[in-house]
This record gives sequence, structure tokens and C-alpha cells, in this order.
Amino acid sequence: MIIRDVLAPNPGPFTLSGTRTYLLGRSAVLDPGPAIDSHVEAIRAAMPNLKTILITHRHGDHAPAAVPLKHATGARMIAPPGVLDDEQVDQRVRGGERLDIDGETLEVIATPGHTSEHVCYLTSDGDLFTGDTILGEGTTAIFPPDGNMADYLHSLRTLRSRNPRRIFPAHGPTRDDAVALIDHYIAHRLEREQQIVTALDAGAHTVSSMRQRIYPELDKRLQGAAEVQIVAHLIKLESEGRVDARGGAYFLTPVV
Repeated sequence: MIIRDVLAPNPGPFTLSGTRTYLLGRSAVLDPGPAIDSHVEAIRAAMPNLKTILITHRHGDHAPAAVPLKHATGARMIAPPGVLDDEQVDQRVRGGERLDIDGETLEVIATPGHTSEHVCYLTSDGDLFTGDTILGEGTTAIFPPDGNMADYLHSLRTLRSRNPRRIFPAHGPTRDDAVALIDHYIAHRLEREQQIVTALDAGAHTVSSMRQRIYPELDKRLQGAAEVQIVAHLIKLESEGRVDARGGAYFLTPVV
């Protein structure tokens, strides 16, 4: 399958250089991106025979452009539950489906974690479209309550088990080291989890004090996001019975 991309003009701290909308074969786009007129026009120019629109998750930098594209072309829209309105979406996918795109098979893989409905798409050649589950550089943000760290780690391991060849992320460059990158993502999250456990053991019982210990030189603009990531890990640890939350503070559960 021929894979091209169109970069949306929406750079930022979480979108990196912008959202990458992928053009698959002769007739499909994946993650059409934000509903910016110039971006929609660029997609239409690059894919004049658009028949299918695929979406990984509901966030505003991934899904909204699907609406004007569908109105302009009549393309079928395929998305997981909770993405756009039911009357706009032709097929809901939850994982396990196999889609025919220009004679090529695209497998849908459920990957909750970044959001509860997130899915990834895998070609028979091992090309994996990861949305926001894996980025081309940096790490993915998990924002509770919809974002779930335990689900996210499980999704990473699910993708690892598929032994993909290349990763096409929604943000950042294409990666030819797919398995190594997934291993790095898993190791990074487990390392952060251990840092939180170590901070708790050392007497840092609030999210703020943990952040100061784990990220001592972090840019002030990023401190809030870092604390949310710590909370996501703490929720996972609490669900596993390894941490107790009491009165806005956190404590390691005694080992019996």
C-alpha cells in the first residue's frame, strides 16, 4: 500500500509539528485532523478519489476534518464509539475488525489508554498507524479519568505482540524501529512508576512533592501536565493495591 501524509498546520506542545493525516492507497485517509479549511483543501487535493475516512479517536486534532470531507465527497466514515455523531459515522469499530482498503487488509486493534475508545490500524505488511498511542518522538500523555495508565500499558503490550514493522504516528516522524520503540515506551512508563514508588518511600506524599522530586528542573509551563501523569500512575498503583490515597495524600501499602 502506498502511504503518504499531509501535515496539519496545528503545531504545539502536544501535537509536536502538527497532526499527520495519512493518505492510504488511492482512496482512504486516516485521522483527517482539525477542521482547518486549508488542511481540508490539502487533503482533497491530494486524495481526489476519497472513499473512506478512518479515525483513531475523538480528540479535536484528529477527527473534526472528517465532517467537511464526508460532506464534500460522500466518503464512508469509520470510527470507534464516541467519535463524532452516530448519524455521521457509517461504521463503528471496537477492535478485531478487518477492513478492505483498495484490496489491502487493515486490521483494527483496540488500544484504550490515551482515550477509552482509541484504536490503531495495522496493515498486512506490518505498518502500524498508532494515532496518539505511540508518537514519533517524546511520550504520550495520559489524562484521567478517561485516560487510564493500566489500560495504556496493556495496549502497548498488545501492539508489541503484533510485531509491527513500521510505526506511522499521528505526531512526529515515521519510525522504522517499531518493536524497539514500543519496548522503550513500556520501559519508560515502568521506570516512571518506580520513581513514584521511590518518592513515596522517601516521604513525598503529595503529587506536588513527587513532581518536584521526579522532575526537579521541569519548565513551569509543563508542571501541571507532569502532575497529571503522576496521578495517572497513582491511580494504577492504587487499583493494584500498592498505594493508599487518604485526604489528598498518597502512601505505600504496607507489605504483609
